Amino acid sequence: MNKVQMNLSDYLFMQFKTMTPTLEQVGAMYYPHLSKAKLLEKARKMEFPFVCFKLDESQKSPYLVDIIDLAFVLNKRYNEQAKEYETFTKSALTASHN
Repeated sequence: MNKVQMNLSDYLFMQFKTMTPTLEQVGAMYYPHLSKAKLLEKARKMEFPFVCFKLDESQKSPYLVDIIDLAFVLNKRYNEQAKEYETFTKSALTASHN
């Protein structure tokens, strides 16, 4: 029997139920420390590590996020932190053995 393997973008799709959740939805999950005004400011200044876009030019149009981009950023950040943790753990273990 074949096993189905989920990747992060699949999980995000199941979580948000769309390929393009609003920045407000993403912010509530991954940036709960930022106010709505700060989320919008960072989106306007393109300060997020993923693309935030609008479907039209209306000021009231919500910013959207592509979950593939979001998954890429989350995976990349996790891998960076995991590598740092591994390096730290190895150096701590080496130091404790000396």
